[in-house]
Amino acid sequence: CPAGAPADASCPQDSYLLQYFSALNQYLAVGVPTYFVTTGGYNFSSENGTNAICSSSGCDANSLT
Repeated sequence: CPAGAPADASCPQDSYLLQYFSALNQYLAVGVPTYFVTTGGYNFSSENGTNAICSSSGCDANSLT
């Protein structure tokens, strides 16, 4: 299945990925994966750096995700 294309339109009908994407849509309703690329020098090990990109409870209100 090509990345970014709708799974039902781009995957072969016998692909095992169709069941996977169907389950994602039905139970998680999350859509396709998203990746963020940062420039060199970003400090992921600092608390401020982690809070700027995190997406769970306790993260900064203006975090990236």
